Amino acid sequence: MKLKLKRRHPAVLAWQAGAGLLVLGSTAFAQTTMAPASGKADADPAQVVVVTGVLHDTTADKAAISVTTLDEERIRAVAPVSAADLLTEIPGVVVTSDAGESRNTVYTRGISNGTSAGTVGYYWNALMEDGLPVVGGLFSNFSPDMFLRVDATTRTVQAVRGGSAAVTGPNAPAGLFNYLSKNGLDNPGGMIGARLGVENKDHPGNLYQKYDFYYGARSADGTLGWSVGGDYRRSYGYRDIAYAPNRGGQIKANVKKLYRTDMGNGSLLLSVKLLDDHTGYLDIVRPLAHGFGPITFDTPFGQTANFIPTGDLAHAIPSGLNGRTDYWDPSQFARNKGRALGLKWDHDFGNGWKLGNNMRYQVNEVHHNEAEGISYQSITNSTVTNNLGATLAGLNSTPGYYTFIDRATGQVIARVNQRTAASTGTGAACGSLCLQSTTPNLLPNSTINGNSPIANSNLTLGVSAINNRMRSTDIVDLFTANKSIRLADASALNVTAGAYLAWIHFVRDSLNGGQGVMPLQNSPDPFDVTFTTQAATPVTYQLTNPQGFGAVGGPGGNSVGSLYDDVHTREVSPLLGLTWEKDKWLLDFGARYTHYNFHGKNYRYVTNPNATSRSFGGLDGNPLTIYDNLYAVVPAEPVTFNKNVHYFQYTGAVSYSFSSKQIVHVRYTLGHKNGDGYWNNYDAQWKVDATDPNILPVIKQAEIGYTYRTKGFSIEATPYFVDIDKVGVTSYGTLADGVTPYTRPLIYSHFRSYGIEFDNRFRIARWLGMHNILTLNEGKALRSAAWAAGCGGVLRACAAGVAPTPDTPVYTSGPQERAAKVVYNGTLNADFDHYGGYYRFRYIGKRPTTTAALAYLPPNRVSDIGLYYNYGDKLRFDFNVNNVFNDRNATQIGVLGSLPTGVTLDQFIAQYPNALTTVQTNAPRSFFFSATLQF
Repeated sequence: MKLKLKRRHPAVLAWQAGAGLLVLGSTAFAQTTMAPASGKADADPAQVVVVTGVLHDTTADKAAISVTTLDEERIRAVAPVSAADLLTEIPGVVVTSDAGESRNTVYTRGISNGTSAGTVGYYWNALMEDGLPVVGGLFSNFSPDMFLRVDATTRTVQAVRGGSAAVTGPNAPAGLFNYLSKNGLDNPGGMIGARLGVENKDHPGNLYQKYDFYYGARSADGTLGWSVGGDYRRSYGYRDIAYAPNRGGQIKANVKKLYRTDMGNGSLLLSVKLLDDHTGYLDIVRPLAHGFGPITFDTPFGQTANFIPTGDLAHAIPSGLNGRTDYWDPSQFARNKGRALGLKWDHDFGNGWKLGNNMRYQVNEVHHNEAEGISYQSITNSTVTNNLGATLAGLNSTPGYYTFIDRATGQVIARVNQRTAASTGTGAACGSLCLQSTTPNLLPNSTINGNSPIANSNLTLGVSAINNRMRSTDIVDLFTANKSIRLADASALNVTAGAYLAWIHFVRDSLNGGQGVMPLQNSPDPFDVTFTTQAATPVTYQLTNPQGFGAVGGPGGNSVGSLYDDVHTREVSPLLGLTWEKDKWLLDFGARYTHYNFHGKNYRYVTNPNATSRSFGGLDGNPLTIYDNLYAVVPAEPVTFNKNVHYFQYTGAVSYSFSSKQIVHVRYTLGHKNGDGYWNNYDAQWKVDATDPNILPVIKQAEIGYTYRTKGFSIEATPYFVDIDKVGVTSYGTLADGVTPYTRPLIYSHFRSYGIEFDNRFRIARWLGMHNILTLNEGKALRSAAWAAGCGGVLRACAAGVAPTPDTPVYTSGPQERAAKVVYNGTLNADFDHYGGYYRFRYIGKRPTTTAALAYLPPNRVSDIGLYYNYGDKLRFDFNVNNVFNDRNATQIGVLGSLPTGVTLDQFIAQYPNALTTVQTNAPRSFFFSATLQF
C-alpha cells in the first residue's frame, strides 16, 4: 500500500521504494524480537521466553498469542522521551505522546473509544512492571505512566495485543505492556550513561538532561545476585516554559537467590523501587488555529504557543475538611511518588509440578499542582466573571463594572460594564456585559475572531488552579500452580491454576485552587480583577487574591472542585489455563472469573452558606475581599457505597506447525472491562446509586496468525476482529429549576473494528537490515449513544415559546472516532564493525474526530534518524534526531469555549467549519547526544 508523502521529503520517497519491495508486517503468531541497531545477529525468535500474556513461562513457538519484545539494544537506540514512545515499535498500537513524559494515550487494534484524553489514556490496556500492574486501578489523572520510567534498569519490553490479555492481565482486555527489569544474577556488569539534548530547536537553551546508571553482581557459585540502578532527568519539554516541568528520577534495586532443597529447586527475587519525579503536561496548553480540517495556524502564536502562566502564583487554599489548608504552586506541576516492594518466588518440585507467586506492595501518589483548564473566552462572556465567583457572591445581578488590571504594572487593561434590568446609562443596548467605551481596550491580540458565536474578539485565557492529591496503596498478587502431564498417546498436557488478588485503598483529596483570567499572549500573568458597584457611593470588591485567582477553595463543580474520596477495593480472580500439545498441534484455553468489591465514602463539598452575604468577611474578615469568601465546606454526611461486580472471561486458541518455519494459529476471546473508578459517581450531587455496576462492556475478539521465518527473513500476519458492546454513556442534566442536577439513565454504544497486522524483517546485506510494521484497520461505530437535552416537565426549563420535550437518547452510526485506518512504522538499520545508524519513518493515517466524520485529524508523519559509534567494546556514542523534517501534525483538536445550548459538536462543525479551534501537535524536531560506558 502506497503512502502519500510530502514531495519535500526525498529521503522518505526513497524509503517508500524500498519498503514497497516487501509485504509489510506486524507481529502475528508469537514472539518477535525487534532487530537490534548494532548489527549483532538476532537470537532465535522462536526460542525467546515469553512471560507476558501467558499463565506459565514458555517459548515463543509454544505461545499462540500476539506478542512482541523490544530488547535493550533497541530501547537504547531510539532515544525514547517517555515510556509510551517505545510502544510505537509495537504492531497494532497507536500512541499519542505529545503530552510529554506521562499522561499519554495508547490504544490497540482500533479500540480508540474512551482514550481521547490523556487522563485515561490506557483505559483498555495495562501498563505493567515485572508482571504486575503499575497501578492497582485506573482513575482519571492517575495514569500508570506517571509511575513508570525507562532507564538503565529496563531489560526488555513485552507487549501483547488482544487475545489472552483479557484472562492473563489485570482488567486489560485490549493489551498488556510489560516492562521487565534487570537483576544481578542474570544481568551482571555495570553501565553509566548520559543523554543531553534540545527538545525544541527554537529554544536551544532549554537543555534536556538524563543520567542513568546500573550495576549488577553475582556470587562465584552463581546462586546469588544483586543489582541497583536508576536515573535522574531534567527537561523543559518542547515549549518555552520558565521552569523545568520534568525533573526527578528513581532508584531500583533487587536481590535474587537460587536455592536447592530435597523438595526441588527454586528462586526468590526481592525488589524495591523509589520514584520521586515531577512531570508537566503539554496537552493542557493548545495553540489556536482556524478550522476543523484543514487546520490553519494563522494566529500570531503559530504552533508553539505557551499559555502556561508565569510569575509567583503560589498561594494557600482553605479546605472544608477538618479546617486544613493546602498550598498550590504551579512550578511543581505534577509531583509523582512511587514506592514498591516486591517478592517473586518460583519453585520446581520436579515431576512436572511448579509453583509461582509474584507479589508487590506499592504506594503511588501524585500531587497535581498544574495551572490547568486553560480556556478561551471573550472578556464580555459571563463565564469569565462567573469563574471568579461573581455569581456565587451575588454580584452578577448588581449594576457596576469589572476592572482588569496588569498586576505587574498596575495599568488598567479593560473595563466591562454589567447591565441589569435596573441599571441605566449609555451602552445598555449592548447586553448584560459590554466593554466600557471610555476606558481604552489594551487587551493583546484583541482582533482575533473566532468565526462563530462562541469565540468572539477580545479573547482572554481562563486558568484553573488544580490542587489534587491522589494516593493508592496496593497489594497485588499473582499465584499459579502448574502441572505438566505426559499422556498415554505421547501428547503433553499442561494445567495451570491460580488466582490474581488485589487490595487497593485509594484516596483523593481535591481542593479548588481558584480561577484566574489572563491576557491572550505567550507566558501570560493573571489579571487583578475588581468589581465596582454603580451607586451614589460606589463600593469596590476585590475578586482576585494577590496572585490573581478568585473563588479560592470554592466547590468548583463535580470534576475539578473540592471533594474527598476514600475507597477500598478488593479483587479476587481465580484463573485456569490448559495447554495440550501433540506433534504439530497445540490447543490452548484460559478462563478467569472476577469478583470485585468497592466500598467507601465520598464527600462533595458545597459553598459555605454565608458566601452570598455582603456582610460576610470570609477567612480574612474583610467583606470586600470576595476571593476568600467562597470557600467550600463539607456536607454533614458523606455518600457511602458498597457494591459488588462479577464477570467471567475466557480465551481459546488452536495452532498448527507446518514446519519449523511456518506456524498458524486461531484465537477467540470473550472479555469484559471493569470501570475501576466508577465509584466516583456515587456522590451527593449526581445520585447514580441506581446504576448497576455489573453492566460491563462486552469485548469479543478473534484473530488468525500466520508466521513464516527463515534465516534473514520473516513475515507474520494477523487478521483480527474486535467487537465492543454495552459501552455505557453517563450523562447529567438539570431539573426545571435550572439548578438541581440529575443523572440520566445509562445508554450504551457499540463499536467494531477489524483489520490486519503485518510484521516483516529481512536482511538485505550483512550490514543492512529492514523492519516494516503495518496495521490496516477499519473501525465502525455501530451505535454511538448520546443524549439530546429536552426542556420542560421535571427536566429542564424551556425558553419562551418553546414546546416542552423530554430528554431523548440519540444513536448515530459511522466511523469509529480517532481510529486510524493505516499505521506504519519502518526502520532501516545499517551496521558496520564499530558504527552504524538507522532511519525510521512513522505514519498514522487521518482519523475522524467524531462519528459523523465532519472533521479529521490529518495524517501524522514523523521521520527519525540515529547514528552510533562504538569506541572499543565498552564505550558507545549515539546521536539522534527525532522528527528530522520538523513535521507538525495535529493530534488533538477542540472547539473554543462552550457550545451553544442545544447544539451538538457535529452540528457546530457543519455550520462553522472555519471556527477558531484549539489544536495540539506532536513534538517538533529534537536532538539528543548520548554516551554509554559499560563495565
